[in-house]
Amino acid sequence: MPADLTPATAPPIPRYARIDVIGGAVMVFVAALIWFGAIGLRVGELVNFGPGALPRVLALILGAAGLGMFLHGLVQREQEAEPLVLAVRPPAILGIAIFLFALFIRGGDYGIVSTPRLGLMVVGPLTVFVAGFATPEARPRELIVMAFGLTAAVLLVFTDLLGVPLPVFPTRLEDAIPPSFGTDAAVRALYIVYACVTAGLYTWLFDVPGRRRD
Repeated sequence: MPADLTPATAPPIPRYARIDVIGGAVMVFVAALIWFGAIGLRVGELVNFGPGALPRVLALILGAAGLGMFLHGLVQREQEAEPLVLAVRPPAILGIAIFLFALFIRGGDYGIVSTPRLGLMVVGPLTVFVAGFATPEARPRELIVMAFGLTAAVLLVFTDLLGVPLPVFPTRLEDAIPPSFGTDAAVRALYIVYACVTAGLYTWLFDVPGRRRD
């Protein structure tokens, strides 16, 4: 009976089959698609970003991360390299998350189905929570904290500080915001509330130093 292959006796993994090399190349490819897909959108100025600013920023971040992963896969030692193992769950769940985001972030009539605009207020946490289940190690309590935390960060950085015109509130809720209060103030109130929700959930769901447990 043949002996099992151990890490010391396993054959080396070719560079083209390493997960970091393939994953990094895919990330760079997707970043290029995002960049060229946003060519027709206006970038705007430093104090007034246009709709093409966010896709380009995301493309640069994704491309840089993918290039770093690609180079790491090329130079890493053979003992540390991992082969690419194709699985159905991660791309399927990520596809569902992206599909939900595209359907409900702005809403619209897509022929056989019509969806309401829910904005980042609803779609942000929902997308992060669903996408987190792409990994088998996902834990719902960790994902729900991350969902509100990342949404608060996106609202702060892109919507408030950079002024990227993203739909934040559901249509009915946005229509109900008093003009005297204003949409900008409502966005700031929302990410402050989400930050507080994140801190509260983390304190409640996880063992925080100094917190007494019954």
